Amino acid sequence: MKNTLYYTKKANYFEEALPVGNGRMGAMVYGNLKNEKISLNEDTLWSGYPRDLNTKDAGHYLDEIRQNIFSGNYEKAEALANSKFHGHWCESYLPFGNLEIHFTSSVSKKGYKRALDISKGLAVTACKGITETVFASHPANLIVVNLKSDTGFSCRISFSSQLQHKVYTEKDVLVMEGAAPEICQPPYHTDGIPVVYGDKAMKFAGAAKVLGSAAFENGAITVDNQKEITVLISLATSFIDFKTMPTANALERAMQSFDSIKSYEQLLDEHVKDFSALFDRVDFTLLGGNSDMPTNKRLKAVRRGTKDNALIALLFQYGRYLTISASRKGTAAMNLQGIWNEHLRAPWSSNYTININTQMNYWCTDICNLSECFEPLTALVKKLAEKGTVTAKDYYGCGGFCAHHNSDIWGNTNPAGHPKGDGNDSSYSIWQASAPWLLVMLYDHYLYTRDEAYKEEIKPLFKANLDFYKDFLIEHNGESVTCPSLSPENTYISKNGAHCLTYMPNMDREILYDFFKICREFGFETPEIEQVRPASDGRIPEWCEEFGEKEPQHRHVSHLYCIYPSPFAYTQELKTAAEKSLYARGFGGTGWSLGWKVCLWARLGNGENAHKLILNQLRPMHPKKIIIFFGGGSYPNLFDAHPPFQIDGNFGVTAGIAEMIKNNSMPDSWNGSITGLKLKDGSELNAEIKNGKLVF
Repeated sequence: MKNTLYYTKKANYFEEALPVGNGRMGAMVYGNLKNEKISLNEDTLWSGYPRDLNTKDAGHYLDEIRQNIFSGNYEKAEALANSKFHGHWCESYLPFGNLEIHFTSSVSKKGYKRALDISKGLAVTACKGITETVFASHPANLIVVNLKSDTGFSCRISFSSQLQHKVYTEKDVLVMEGAAPEICQPPYHTDGIPVVYGDKAMKFAGAAKVLGSAAFENGAITVDNQKEITVLISLATSFIDFKTMPTANALERAMQSFDSIKSYEQLLDEHVKDFSALFDRVDFTLLGGNSDMPTNKRLKAVRRGTKDNALIALLFQYGRYLTISASRKGTAAMNLQGIWNEHLRAPWSSNYTININTQMNYWCTDICNLSECFEPLTALVKKLAEKGTVTAKDYYGCGGFCAHHNSDIWGNTNPAGHPKGDGNDSSYSIWQASAPWLLVMLYDHYLYTRDEAYKEEIKPLFKANLDFYKDFLIEHNGESVTCPSLSPENTYISKNGAHCLTYMPNMDREILYDFFKICREFGFETPEIEQVRPASDGRIPEWCEEFGEKEPQHRHVSHLYCIYPSPFAYTQELKTAAEKSLYARGFGGTGWSLGWKVCLWARLGNGENAHKLILNQLRPMHPKKIIIFFGGGSYPNLFDAHPPFQIDGNFGVTAGIAEMIKNNSMPDSWNGSITGLKLKDGSELNAEIKNGKLVF
């Protein structure tokens, strides 16, 4: 069963359920034909509201922080940064709620099967006598649940939510209305009240109608002895835009999707045509596998040493499936969990972590022939450009704009961290280089599309960020450097101990090298930045000085940006140094880290090492099992396990497999074919794969 995930048992956990989405709305289907739960999400349902969270006097301490870094007094620099240069946590992406279906008639367990056809975007659960089909239609702007029985069934359908809400029926509609919190702190912030409700926050509404015979009363839909019904679900919020208070009428918006209701057959037909038109652009086949085995058992078999190249092809296409399902023109950019989140206080707030994870979400979009799905990232960068002008002024006294390591639907750009400055955020928050990295990605998108109007559209964004760096860069030891900065989330060892803050970490250098190169192509004058050079040990250095490594196999490989995802060619000298650096980093890591290393080895032309990392990423992970070893893997539904679930690893490994194919750097064991992979010259790659080599 090519391009299909399938199982012989219902899902007990979120990471076993099957995802569907139309870019704006997402659903996780558990496939329980006794007490079904379909978890619901809407991409604009976040905590908070528009407000300025920048620390207004932070810039007063910039010179003192710099002086301490340059003099080697890193401890004092970090103490100042933590207490005086802090910002505020970003807000959280929230779960909308659940559609619950309680079957009051007897349902057989015989012949049970649930499957996700990723080529059509259909989640189907069936056993003897009843079939449930779920999809999220982009054309109809609805989530559709069809229930069909040979002999008839009865059930009760209702809404629930972890957020403040009420459920009621009105004529032929089941309605849930509620409110998001004004503040929803990340789960690792334990001071005070973590979830605070108030009048300024987002409102939300869900509505459900039924095609078929049903009764609407007592806050539920009752179906009695019917052979078929279709539940149509519409979700909406009061979100307007990132700078306007969320005062739209959520219920009115939700009801608009019912203005022109079509039959189930029409909804299904237009959904499949829309979804398949995108998915079918790329076909990837690897021979040898166990496609008839349940997906969760395939993962376990691979871990035991069974070869299943077809599962690797499925993992590749799954990344494309998730892109189509979670990112369409006009939707919000994909967050840490795409659009699928079940937690009120999600890991890392399920926000935009723009020191790697948000970028990785869009690595596979263009090369996998889904360029239309890239638009939400461009919209996010425009948001950051507007909000980041205040941050640039308040923290650095600079013109232009900047952004740090975290953001949210409100476009937060300050150094996100402990709101009172009473925590240690120095390993992640004081990093201003996310904006040029994102802008290089926008330019790389142009290289795939060759859309000259788009190039002109993004040109002012480059100018604005360039203005920031012209003001921000400071001379030290005869060259222009960033300061303060860090190598994302990593720690070095100096003669005075372990620290994070520094000047000009080499990720900054490599990003700015690319960014200024593109700025010059736009006709702008730029500062001069030299490309990174190998260190005395032959590796690509991570920091400005040859510090010791506190964690030699750290999950971030930031200093290898110059190899991947940089869109520009590297020298043989850097290739040799990068290979030595990657071997030192090892073949372990969190889920997304494994994906990044796949991309790196693929770009370096070593298909066997890339393949080894793919197999590590396919390591089966139980949703609730305590992790007793270092590294990530895949959950039963193929969601990437950081752990916990982070979707960026799915996109990273898909991008890596595409890179392996494009660079003709595959393992000898791969045989099959590829069609439709997109290249930057506008052509598509179509070839047979024989013993790991492309045959045209």
